[in-house]
Amino acid sequence: MAGKKDWAVVAVISDLTSNQSAQISKEIMRAKAKYAPLGRGTTAIGMRNSVGSLLQKGQKMIGGK
Repeated sequence: MAGKKDWAVVAVISDLTSNQSAQISKEIMRAKAKYAPLGRGTTAIGMRNSVGSLLQKGQKMIGGK
């Protein structure tokens, strides 16, 4: 793959069920492993009213260095 790897993705998706949020998180982890296996990543799942604190905590670390 050509190009400098200096981009990142941040997404907040609301109005999901618990199962839907878990499935999306799982798919994000798979995509991260495929496209950026050495990159750092964090996913967090929780209630909509606690999005800010979830982003700050970074509950699940996804591989990388």
